[in-house]
Amino acid sequence: MKKPDGRGRDILQSLVAAGKPGRPEDGSPSQARPSGAVKAMSLGLDRLSAEAAQAKVLREELANRETTQELDPALFSASIVSDRISSASDGRLQQLKAAIAENGQQIPVIARPHPTEEGRFQIAAGHRRWRVAQELGLKLKAIVRKLSDQEMVILQGQENGPREDLTFVERARFAMQMETHGFDRDTLSAALSVDKPEISRLLTVAQALGEDLIVAIGPAPKIGRPRWLQLVKGLEPAGAREALDGVLGSADFQSGDSDQRFAMALHAVGSKPRAVKRRLVSPDRVAWVEKKGRQFRLVSDSPAFASFIQQRLPALLDEFAGSAEAKTEKQSKGSTR
Repeated sequence: MKKPDGRGRDILQSLVAAGKPGRPEDGSPSQARPSGAVKAMSLGLDRLSAEAAQAKVLREELANRETTQELDPALFSASIVSDRISSASDGRLQQLKAAIAENGQQIPVIARPHPTEEGRFQIAAGHRRWRVAQELGLKLKAIVRKLSDQEMVILQGQENGPREDLTFVERARFAMQMETHGFDRDTLSAALSVDKPEISRLLTVAQALGEDLIVAIGPAPKIGRPRWLQLVKGLEPAGAREALDGVLGSADFQSGDSDQRFAMALHAVGSKPRAVKRRLVSPDRVAWVEKKGRQFRLVSDSPAFASFIQQRLPALLDEFAGSAEAKTEKQSKGSTR
């Protein structure tokens, strides 16, 4: 239906007003009654107004409604900050890959239009799903929102933190990267859902370790705050970094999983075991004596020598019992009683 123009509305409204009951100027009750035609016009105007209001609400809902799109993964870029550490031995990534290969991508990623590259997108949440889609050659299901940098990192932390179960060091690194990009402590707290003292503790660990070392070790899902603090403490003495660098380049370190790499790094800078006094019994180190206080142990890594000692032990004990050393020791113990 064509909407009446402004002049038509004025005429209709005047007709409706004229048809409404009222009081004449002398104060006597009016006897006028609206005609059926005027009543119909009034109801028609009310209905038009209501339909216009409903149409406006519907347009707003459609504009705000988020729809899932299936897009080429090549059109996406990573977030301006990284909260997850990629690892070839990440079992969680392999589980996700197997699930998506079997059942498809159930949860869309959340992205925004790329701020500087027309026609591209930047991922806020769902980096691992993006990686799996690339590896499997699948379209990426995505919800695209308009987000500022601050809104993006807060959403990234709040979406990924609870569901993806970031490890301690990943959270520490995420905090460090956000601060490096100039975000304030309020934004860091909102993104990680922790208070400012906890943000300070996360930053202390991340900054002491450094980006290169964190990435080299990886997410270390079984390692919590106390052991990371132990590693930080181990890095304080002079020469600790150099000792660690030698381990980081080893084949064993490169082939280990993330938790194993952490253990190797901690061992490289950890406290040294207390030295044990040793005295060689034989020149080729078949056996040696370890002494601690008034106790000692005869240690050997030779099975043949261990068998030899077991066979000779009865005779050695008899020989010792008749020796001057045994008599002296016996007299000494007797005099102290």
